[in-house]
Amino acid sequence: MSGVERANRDGQRFRIGVVDNDAMVLVALRAILRQRLEPFGITIAWAVRGGEEAVQRCVDVASRPDLVLVDMGMDDVDGATVCRRIRMLSDRIALLAMTSYSLNRYRDAAMRAGAQALLDKADTDMFVRRIVACAEGRPYAEDGFPTPAQAHRRLCAGHAAGRSSGHGGAGPGADEQSNALLRGLSDKEIEVMDYCIQGYTSREVAAKLGLTESTVKTHVRHAIAKLGVRNKLQAVQRWTALRAASGSGRAQ
Repeated sequence: MSGVERANRDGQRFRIGVVDNDAMVLVALRAILRQRLEPFGITIAWAVRGGEEAVQRCVDVASRPDLVLVDMGMDDVDGATVCRRIRMLSDRIALLAMTSYSLNRYRDAAMRAGAQALLDKADTDMFVRRIVACAEGRPYAEDGFPTPAQAHRRLCAGHAAGRSSGHGGAGPGADEQSNALLRGLSDKEIEVMDYCIQGYTSREVAAKLGLTESTVKTHVRHAIAKLGVRNKLQAVQRWTALRAASGSGRAQ
């Protein structure tokens, strides 16, 4: 499915998110891109300064963009981590990393984190070319960089392998721990979380399952407690990883 087809599936325009913790750069980049991309029917959906907020906006189906520009040198959460979290959640969102430093400084990190290109912030012409190519369904990934789907499969496979082998912070009983977490949730909580990692809102999940929105939120709260996390975003990230490790379920 091309970018334009994906963006227009609900009659919506191709949407971009931008995350950069430099306020001046963020304002300038948003203004420049808005002016340059408007003729192509491409809109800047949001521009934020925090990595966690950018990930949250990609989780929420109401604010989920088709493409995200990610600054690699952020303070709160580095750009590679932001790219990796978004890529674990979605095999469709295009990720274009960017930096004001030498491209060699972040190229490998951006590639490993699931980005499709690394751009120089000063080269706005390249920004426009890559974004427009993506929106029109033309090749837009930089040579050597993976497609969103390729990167998603690699990261999920790597996470699953790491958990089963005890790497990446998982202990020898990682498989047993994962299975215990999966078994710990009720059937309805599992249904709700499976919809959540696909980006559906509580109201949409309620409609699909014939429940009230408050009941869905209660199931989410129970899942948060059982998964040992602090909020819905962390629960979605944890559930995505568990589903990847078990070979079923993913965010779209």
